[in-house]
Formats: sequence, C-alpha cells, structure tokens
Amino acid sequence: MYNIKIQNCNNIINGELVVEEGKLNIFYGINGTGKTTIAKAIEFSTELPKIKNLQSFFTEKSASVYINPDIGKVLVFNEEFVRDIVFKEDEVIQNSFEVFLKTPTYSQKKAQLDEQLQSLHNIMKQDEEIQELQRVLNQLISKFKRNANGELTKTGVYKSVLSKSNLYNIPKELDTYREFITNTDINIQWIDWKSKGDAFDIGDGCPYCSEILNRTVHNQRKDIFKLTYKKTDSQNLKDLLDLLESLRIYIKPDKYDELISYIKEDSPEDVISAILKKLLLELEVMLNRFTAIAEFGDKRIVLADISKLDQQINEMEFPQNFFEIFGGEKIENVIKRINDQVVELHSQAKILKREMGALKGIMQATIQASQTDINEFLKTAGINYELVILAEDETNSRTILRQCFSEKRTNVTKIREHLSWGEKNAFALILFMYYAFMQEADLIILDDPISSFDTNKKFAILHRMFKNIGKRNISLDGKTVLFLTHDFEPITDFIVLGKLGKDKVQACFIYNEHGTIKQHQIDSNSDVKLIITECSDVAKNTNINIVSRVAFLRKLSELNGRNGEWNLVYEILSSLIHVSEIKRKIGNNEYIDIPPEEIAIGMSKIKEYILDFDYDEIKNNIYTREGIKRLYTIETNAYLKVQLFREMNEILSHNEVKITQMDSAWYKFIDETYHIENDYLHFLDIIKFNIVPSYIIDNMDEIVYRL
Repeated sequence: MYNIKIQNCNNIINGELVVEEGKLNIFYGINGTGKTTIAKAIEFSTELPKIKNLQSFFTEKSASVYINPDIGKVLVFNEEFVRDIVFKEDEVIQNSFEVFLKTPTYSQKKAQLDEQLQSLHNIMKQDEEIQELQRVLNQLISKFKRNANGELTKTGVYKSVLSKSNLYNIPKELDTYREFITNTDINIQWIDWKSKGDAFDIGDGCPYCSEILNRTVHNQRKDIFKLTYKKTDSQNLKDLLDLLESLRIYIKPDKYDELISYIKEDSPEDVISAILKKLLLELEVMLNRFTAIAEFGDKRIVLADISKLDQQINEMEFPQNFFEIFGGEKIENVIKRINDQVVELHSQAKILKREMGALKGIMQATIQASQTDINEFLKTAGINYELVILAEDETNSRTILRQCFSEKRTNVTKIREHLSWGEKNAFALILFMYYAFMQEADLIILDDPISSFDTNKKFAILHRMFKNIGKRNISLDGKTVLFLTHDFEPITDFIVLGKLGKDKVQACFIYNEHGTIKQHQIDSNSDVKLIITECSDVAKNTNINIVSRVAFLRKLSELNGRNGEWNLVYEILSSLIHVSEIKRKIGNNEYIDIPPEEIAIGMSKIKEYILDFDYDEIKNNIYTREGIKRLYTIETNAYLKVQLFREMNEILSHNEVKITQMDSAWYKFIDETYHIENDYLHFLDIIKFNIVPSYIIDNMDEIVYRL
C-alpha cells in the first residue's frame, strides 16, 4: 500500500491518497479535480526540479510530494507518451525489441548463451601476457601509415627508417660527435639541443662554448648535421627499436638480428620495405585474431549471425606455419593457449547453433503472438490497420503499420497523419500496456485514458488491458495501476458487474474541495445505484426536498417508458416543474386539458412515492421564488442544490436570475451535465458523494444569495 501526500501542486493545496499494491486502483473524479496533477506529482516525486514546475498559484509554500514506501519505477500513459514514444514517422513504437521480444524466456536463454560465448574473452581479460603483447603490437603497428591502396606511406617512422644516414651510420665528418650520438641515454635530447643552438651561430665564436672556431670545418659539420639529424627521425628510430626490443622474446633470434641490421645499416629501400611489410603483415594477422576473440566474447555476436558462427570461430584461430618473423617458445605458448580454446569452441559450435536457433525460434513465436494479439485488438476496436514486427535480433528490429483498407497491404508512412485521434490513443494504450509490462514498472498511471472513446473502443481497451483476453500472457492484471478517470463505466464494468475479482480492483471517489483532495472508498453494494432504483429511492425519501423528489419521480416515469399511468405522471409533474396548470403538451407551445379521471390516475401513481402530494399546495408555496430560495439555502447536498438552482432558473426570468453571458458557459455545463434526464444506467450515489465541482456551487450561491 502506497500512502501519497501531495501539497501545493497546481490546484491541489493538500491531498492524501492511498494506492493499493497489486491492484487496479480506479480513482473516479469529475473534471477539475486535479487528476493530471496527481499523475504528474507522483511521476515527478523523485525529481525536485520537475516538482517545482507544479508550484501552486494559490500559495507561496513549496510544492512537495511524499510517498511511503518509496515507489521505484513509475510509468505514465499521457500525452507525452503518445507524443514521444509512439508513431514516429513510419515507426509504430521505439525500442520495439525491448517492448515486444525481451521476454523472461528470451532473456534467460540469451544469458545462458552469452555465458558460453564469454570463454575466449576471459582469456584476453585474465592473461596478462596476452594483454601486454596486444598492447605492444598495437603500439608498433600504429607507427606506420598506409595510403588508400594499402601501401606504406613514406612518413613518420617509415621515412625515418629509410634515411641513409642515421643514429647508426654516422658520417665521418661528424665522428667527433660519436660519443653523443651513440649514447642512447642522451642522444635524442642532445640532437635537439644542438639543432636549436644553430640559431645563435652568428660570429666566429662557438655558440656553445664561445671559443674561436675553424669556420670552414664548423660550417661543413653544421651542414652535414642538418642534413643527417632531426630530432623527429631520431626519436622515431629509437621508439621503433625499443618496441622491437620489447617483442624480442616473441621473434625468432635470426629474424630479429636481420630486422635490426636492416634498420641500422644503410640498406636498400626495397629490402627495408619488404622486411617491414612482412613484419606488419604478421602483426595484423595476430591483432585481427585478438580483435575477433574480443568481439566474440563481448557478445557482439547476434542471432542473425547463426549461419556465420563457424566462420567467426575460424577467424580467431592462429594459422599454423604462417609466421616467419615471429616464433619461439613464448609466442608458440600464446598461440597454443588460444588455439586450444578455439578447437574447444569448434566442438561446441553445433550446440551453440542449436541453442541460438532455439532462441530465434522463441523470438519468432513471440513476434507472431504479439502481432496476432494486437491486430485482433485493432480489429475489435474498429481500427483498420495492422502491426508488423520485423526483427532479426536485439540490434535490428522495428515495427511498421500496414493499412487494411484494400487486399494489398501497404506500409503506412507518417503514421500520425493517417490515424485519427481516437485510433492513435486507443492503439497507443495497448502499446503502452506492452511497454509498461516489459519495463516491469512498480506503478503504472493511466491519466484519464478512455473518456473520449466510444463504447466499443472503451470495452475493447479495458478488457484487453485488464482481463488478459489476448493470446499472450501480457496485461496489467495483477500490476499496481492507478486509473484516474472521470468516466464511470470502468467502475460499472469491473466492480458493479464484477468483471474483475474484488481482490484485483478497488474504486475510490476523489473530490477537490477548495484545494483539498478527499478520497472515499466506493462500495459497489451500497454506493453504486441503478438509476431506476435511485430515482425511486429519492422520490420516496421524505428527508429530501420536494423539488428534487419531483424531479427524480419524473425521471422514473421516463425510465418506465411513459407508458400508461407513467405517462400521466410525467405530464402532471412536467406541468408542476413549469409552474403551470395541468396540461398535456401536443406540440410546440400547444397544450390541451387532461381529463379529470386521467389526472386522478396520475395523482394516485404519484402518491405511491410522495404520499402527501398536493399539486396546488406545492405549486403555490414551493415552486416560487421564496420557496425555492428557502430550500436552496438549507440544502447541503451539492447535486440537489443544482436541481433547485435549475428549477429557480425555470420559474424566474433571466432578468431576475441575472445569468450573464460569462455565466452562460458554466450554466450550460450544469444544465447539460446535471440535467436529471442525462444520467447513465449506473451512477454514484448522489446523496452520499459530492459529484459537483466547487466552482459550480460557488457560482450558484452567489446568484441565489443576491436574489
């Protein structure tokens, strides 16, 4: 049970509500109660900035919502869901895989499969030697660049290697610098230092020590040094050799010596190019295997790849007798560890493919069941479209809509422009049901979802969402649902007619009394009345004012078809309501006398309900300005006050009542909404529950009290 306290949010100054867990909670309230505010306040309860946006204009106190115990995930069906989640261009609903296909069965099977696919990836994560080898290989291969044709470009390290004179081939003219150039601890920094010093070589003195120079020899050395040494080239060579040194234990000794000699010596370009290309080819082959293993273990394999499973496993295996440069015990141990696992995985491939095939079968069965379920609902609701779910796997799924107006089903683009308002919202409600079910929401809020639909759509929506009449075990049955509505039919259907068990649904009437929300439990046995029963009870109730008793008795005559004596009752009471002599209406403003014997029959029937009924007494003393006003002043029931106000407006002129043009809007509302002829078959007990908005009563009071 959730206890919810809402304060200072929009038109709610204070409200305390109770929502029962695991049930459909129908909160029935008239327009203006604050149902949408309740929905938003609960939805935003953990988001302070959004709660602040609900700040009431009636008080400066901060808006707040307190819920005990805390609610986890809350999902709301409202305009935002219809606007943001469904019917985007030609897509029925976003995240369709999550909505329709990620069932508990699918998730369980997929988790088992993923666990098997993780074995090779664990080698990469747990084997530090392999991780370090992969890191150095990536560093080395990153030193070389290729053009669009895949050829090595003569830039960076490759350009430095091709240099004819370098750290290892010192020109004889620069032999005096040998001890600096060959010192691997300082040579790169020294070359940089010496190159920068040339900017100060402007006189006969050495720019480094200020001694007198042999300018001819010095200039010759300087020119050769500039042509031979650059910090970048020297650094590139040093980095390359350092990386090769770190890989030495994985390279055949003779091949390592050969590789180093080609780099250090003045070797022909084609020879250097050939040996580097072979080195990089072997690097790429190893790295490709490492990448294939990592991707396979990272669960990137998807159901669409079942037919490629053997090929994917083959791409992880290190080829035998391929490597010419790499070799030796260390690298062979690495290769063997990986290839042994690949061989084992090959042996499991048939099992994996069978399990993945079963998983795909589960997915296809789910697709078929979901499509059938939703399309049967659309047909029942008179929506002439069908849903199609297209899915290969978790990364490749979408939903489309097809029209059913012709034999040739064609896809619907710009869905919003084709569906009517009612079709969009009815369809969206069922999509929301799937969405909320798969999201495993702790509380689902439906904010006045069906009030604007025709009876057929209401029935189709309610029964699909809560009765689980579809072919899939997906509904809101047993979920914690807050159903905010000003439509009484859900209460009639689920509680009065008992189409949901008492353990699955509760209904409350919520009312906003000048900013305070009140919640009252509805007892289907005593609080919900058949209109024919209520009319009879009110007409007989001597504790109710006579004007209301007359109005309800006239309604009872209508419900009895105005047949026989009931027609006489209707004619007599209509004459009384219009404060006239007893007449029979035969046309517009045309009346004739009713024979005395028929009046007597009608009066006798009336007195079965109103024992002391005296037509003239009531007409002359009650149906007057003073009589109605007196009854109105002492009446405490809001609905009955409306009936008295309507009667006052009937017997007085508009100049006396003074209903202005501005008043006519709300008066039209009460005239049509609370007219005694406009009630449903079932309705909430009007004597016990206040179903009239406060502002209506306030407006009527103001008019009556100034009469």
